[in-house]
Amino acid sequence: MVNITKISSKGQVVIPSEIREKMNLEEGNLLIISDSDDSICMKKIELPKIKSWREATKPFRDAAKKSNFSNDDLKKLIEESRAR
Repeated sequence: MVNITKISSKGQVVIPSEIREKMNLEEGNLLIISDSDDSICMKKIELPKIKSWREATKPFRDAAKKSNFSNDDLKKLIEESRAR
């Protein structure tokens, strides 16, 4: 799909509605913008949805259990980091 758009005085670019609908772009979506020679490329970023902090940290808790990493080990590591 090819469309023509222009840059506003603030550097803003309107993405035509046909492309926004096709790409399911909505207000607040994130885009990566890169350039190459005389071209600009935009790619939609879809961040993983995390239900909770507990779910997000589960792999780390599991790894800590497998390695026998204790709360005392964590406290010691924090103290050493703060001392630096």
